[in-house]
Formats: sequence, C-alpha cells, structure tokens
Amino acid sequence: MSYIGTVSAIKFGILSPDLIREMSVAEIQNPDTYDEDGMPVPGGVMDPRLGTLEPGQRCKTCGNTYLNCPGHFGHIELPAPVIHVGFIKHIYNLLKATCRSCGRILLSDEEIINSKAKIEEMKKSGKTSKEIYYKILQKAMSTTTCPHCDEHQLKIELEKPTTFIEITDEGPRRLAPHAVRARLERIPDEDLDLLDVDPKVARPEWMVLTVLPVPPVYVRPSITLESGFRSEDDLTHKPVDILRVAQRL
Repeated sequence: MSYIGTVSAIKFGILSPDLIREMSVAEIQNPDTYDEDGMPVPGGVMDPRLGTLEPGQRCKTCGNTYLNCPGHFGHIELPAPVIHVGFIKHIYNLLKATCRSCGRILLSDEEIINSKAKIEEMKKSGKTSKEIYYKILQKAMSTTTCPHCDEHQLKIELEKPTTFIEITDEGPRRLAPHAVRARLERIPDEDLDLLDVDPKVARPEWMVLTVLPVPPVYVRPSITLESGFRSEDDLTHKPVDILRVAQRL
C-alpha cells in the first residue's frame, strides 16, 4: 500500500562525527583499492563491505548481489581536524560573534532576552526573515568586550581558503583547526538559536571535520577501458589521496 502525503518542509543539517561512525560499516585505512588478483582490498576504499558491483559476488555486509544491495557507507578517521571549506563563512561569523574565552554570544543578557522575544514573535506570525538574525550577528560582531566574562576580543581575519588569523599585541597568530574547533565547541545551544543555527542538526564544531564519510561503491563505479585496464571514479581517487596524506602525518 502506497502512502500519499504532502511534504510541508525539508530541513537540512550537518552529519555529526558520531552519526558518520554509526552509519558506517567499516573504517577505511588502506589507500590501496585492489590486490594483485584484482580483488577489493579489505579496509580499502573498495572494501567489499561497502557493496559489490560484480555479478555473482555478494556484499559482505548485507549478503545481497549487486542487484539488491543498497550500498553501505564507510568512514575515515582523520589524524587531525580539517576545516570544511564549504562552511568557512559560517565559521568566520561564529568566531567573530562569540567570546574567544567562554564561547557565549557577544550580547548582554538584556539584548539576548529582547532578541529571543523578536525571534519568537516572528515564528508565531508564520513569517521568516533573515533580517532579524543579520542584525543580531552584526551587533555581536561589533562587541569588543564579552558581557559575560569581560574577556577582550581580538580581531580575527580570514586568509582564504581556510586560514584564520587572530591579531594579538605580539602580532598575527594563526588559529589551528583544532583551536577553531575547540572555540566552536564552547558555544552553548541556547546562543546558537540567536545565530540561526539549529544545534540539534548542526552543531558548529561539526563544520571542522574529524571523521570523513566514504560513499558506497555504487555512487562511484569503476569502468573498464578498451585496453582492459580499470579506471576509478574521482570519488574513489579523493579518499585514496586523503588516506595517503593521513599516513604521512
């Protein structure tokens, strides 16, 4: 029996490290794809637990052939945090709008109460407006001393693509990805609501990657050339490159 309904909304989020591990069937650690016999290398990006593309073979996870196997994700544990370039603008704004010490939004308690009231009023009216969040962000970013812990805020600059520089009295200092992630972790959930971020589906520290999902083999199938050689998809080459770099760290 089919169900017919109406989609009222689609909400997007960010995969958390725990969710990536939970939906994974294998940790991928080996940059090799196939052995000398042309079989997928266990622990490699073509690990047979991620699915199968060959007729007559069965998936090591679900036991189905390529016709019925849905494909399965793997994951790579990164040796060091990596800033996701797709979220660089959001990270930049969050770093400038929150305290470098306590992580609170750079608004006074009174400003927080007033801002939450305006957001609640907007939600009750059924209308959505980015203008409210934009004004909150601009106000927070213009604050030079934290109203909650009295910490003086330092200027932060972005050197594209993903390098953050903090201007100290001693001179410019680079913020390493692990330091950026630590700051984002300190931002409380209730303050994220003021910055138009839903902490249930998008905690800001998830924008700095510590675990990388490896897609099933179905979305990156190999092709056999006329010469008989096998050619791999770019979505296979990239995890291989990442694993090789990880081994050198």
